[in-house]
Amino acid sequence: MSRLYKIGSIAAAMGAIHILTLLLSWYVQVIDGTEKYVQGLVSPYATMMSLVGGILAGIGVVIIHFIKGLRAMKNILGASIIVGGLLAAISPIYSYWFWLLELSSYSRFDLGFFAATFTGVILLAVGALALLTPVKEEVIPSAFTAMPPAGPELMEAGVAAPSRPATTRIVPAPDVAEAICSICFDFIPEGEAMRCSNCDAIFHKGCIDSWVSINGICPSCKAVVTEREG
Repeated sequence: MSRLYKIGSIAAAMGAIHILTLLLSWYVQVIDGTEKYVQGLVSPYATMMSLVGGILAGIGVVIIHFIKGLRAMKNILGASIIVGGLLAAISPIYSYWFWLLELSSYSRFDLGFFAATFTGVILLAVGALALLTPVKEEVIPSAFTAMPPAGPELMEAGVAAPSRPATTRIVPAPDVAEAICSICFDFIPEGEAMRCSNCDAIFHKGCIDSWVSINGICPSCKAVVTEREG
């Protein structure tokens, strides 16, 4: 999950950079020996594609925050970034092919054109990375509810009572000075550490909150989380 959010953040940054390339000079027109710099904003259709593409690439990381299930998060994030990347990459090419070539004056590509195309290609690569990122969803034990003890008939027959899954609580760990999160393997800043009361595994607060919301169990000992504090 942490990897998906990192990929989404990279896509959001690249989408914002692509939109900013609209302010750069995409082409240079040469009219009677005089050079005229043309910004990406000059073509309304290309501008719209760049804006929509950049927004789609960045909004995926927001959408997945409201989705349950890692596979669904991965697919929606990857699809959003790839569609945004396609629009971003096509925008400067569309602008040149359907607008600039109709002009009678000579023109050539400028820095903005290459920057817009490059950010679009990067977004396509980031989207593909999101779709190819392996995910593993934990299965919550089916015996979540407490089982009644075995009756006399079952005990006489030698049948054991169904076992209950282990339960745990996720509690703050203010005593932890330096630790690595067991989910994302990054260092945990002071004041953000959470601990599993069953196995003492340490997590970022944000990481374990998201994990438990989706899976309902501790990622380390697989105990069912019945309470989250802090």
